[in-house]
Amino acid sequence: MPLGSVRIVVIDDEPALLESMCSYLSRLGHKVTAFRCAGAAWESLASEGLGSESAVNVIIVDLTLPGMSGDEFIRKIVERDPAIAVLATSGYPRTLETLSFPLGARVATLAKPFTPRMLTEALGRLLDGDQSAVV
Repeated sequence: MPLGSVRIVVIDDEPALLESMCSYLSRLGHKVTAFRCAGAAWESLASEGLGSESAVNVIIVDLTLPGMSGDEFIRKIVERDPAIAVLATSGYPRTLETLSFPLGARVATLAKPFTPRMLTEALGRLLDGDQSAVV
């Protein structure tokens, strides 16, 4: 993953985890935008124009969010722009096991808790098109 070339949106309702992920990814040189709820992230991304040159490359989203769930958010993203890579996170492994998306969707999973290294490796595999990372 080249430094500074990836624009990442992180969505998590746990403030400490959201801050640490954003701080870590920013230190790696990525452009990071944070949201605490999927609804606000969806509004921002939809108004920005998904699929445009300024759109995000990767979305990291927790599956258990208040309001719009992470699963619902991912489905909307995949329908709108299947080229966006999505990393779904959850502290509930069964939730990750039950995910299913349309063929060709670039969605990978990462169980919580995870280390910065695990996050970097999961993003790298997802962006490199490693099919073992994709749901």
